[in-house]
Amino acid sequence: MVSHAADLPRPGPTPSTVGMAQLPIPSPFALSSSGRSHAAVEVRTPARVHLGMFSFGQAAMRGFGGIGVMLESPGVEVRMERDTEFQGVGTLGERAVEFARECAAAMRLDRHAACRIEVLSAPRSHVGLGSGTQLALAVAAGLHALHAPPDSPRGPIEIGEERRFCAEEALALGRTVGRGRRSCVGIYGFGGGGLIVEAGRWLPAGPAAVGVSPLIAQVRLPEVWRGVLVIRRDAEGLYGNPEKEAFSRLPAVDPGVTAELARLALLELLPAAMEGDFARFSSALHAYGRLAGVPFESESGRLPFHEATGRLIDRLGEIGFRGAAQSSWGPAVLVCCQSDADAQTLVGRLTSEGFDRDHDLVIARFESRGARLRFTAAVR
Repeated sequence: MVSHAADLPRPGPTPSTVGMAQLPIPSPFALSSSGRSHAAVEVRTPARVHLGMFSFGQAAMRGFGGIGVMLESPGVEVRMERDTEFQGVGTLGERAVEFARECAAAMRLDRHAACRIEVLSAPRSHVGLGSGTQLALAVAAGLHALHAPPDSPRGPIEIGEERRFCAEEALALGRTVGRGRRSCVGIYGFGGGGLIVEAGRWLPAGPAAVGVSPLIAQVRLPEVWRGVLVIRRDAEGLYGNPEKEAFSRLPAVDPGVTAELARLALLELLPAAMEGDFARFSSALHAYGRLAGVPFESESGRLPFHEATGRLIDRLGEIGFRGAAQSSWGPAVLVCCQSDADAQTLVGRLTSEGFDRDHDLVIARFESRGARLRFTAAVR
């Protein structure tokens, strides 16, 4: 299956970072009073690719952190409108309602502040595309917008008008649904897209992390570049309790590995992205992805698709597409291409070699604007 993302307008500037506890709960978006009686809100998010963490397990160092990139598709799209009770429609409807209830409690809404949530589209769960965080943020954004007073900080929105999010707004939304406890790549990506580098957070002696992971850099990739996702259909990465248990068994990351990952991210990957140097970007991405996977090998090696993913990345390098790396626990692999023509060539080559029989092949633009929100007329 091959798909392309749609063109979207650009947002305003994206602020950098702020402590989670300092963020306000109220939504920055609210419908104008003229249209509040019968309206729905639609939120569309990008997809998140997490390319690896800097560190974990070292008491004297920040934990987690790392880099990621956002793609225009396959993202999450929800449509929400007021109702007498919470209702979820679609394959992830029940999970969307769970997020809505959590957000409503955080906003201290009364029992009448319910809504109907229709999940119009979403990537497959647990393959490394951050669908859980993007769904949570989309639901939180929609609920906030439906119940915000008309005198919101950015002024009221008219029916059909589209708005984007900044980093502070995305972090506030994440706080209402309990996201960002480990990585904030997906939250920052929701609030502005791009290639994201986050510092990680200080970890106390107990299991809880302190504060929020600061945003180091958020860079737009050249518009002509493309990403190709190669996603094995019969596989899932770790999530939930199995993932927590895997982290508890993993040894601490060697400080030398963390230092080299930071060097690759800050001195090779980011400058290459800013300069539009595709060859150096691809080389740095490949090196980062390989090294970032090393601390996880004792656990990722147990996954049934582990060896096949390694062979896929090797094969991509052999046919001239070196800029490839697995996202999170996988099985999704991102391949960077210099143009749409190159992406089409790659998909054709993989199809000729039979990869389409058990993999989804998705061509997408790199997302440089983040999630969008707009009000529409309700249909019910």
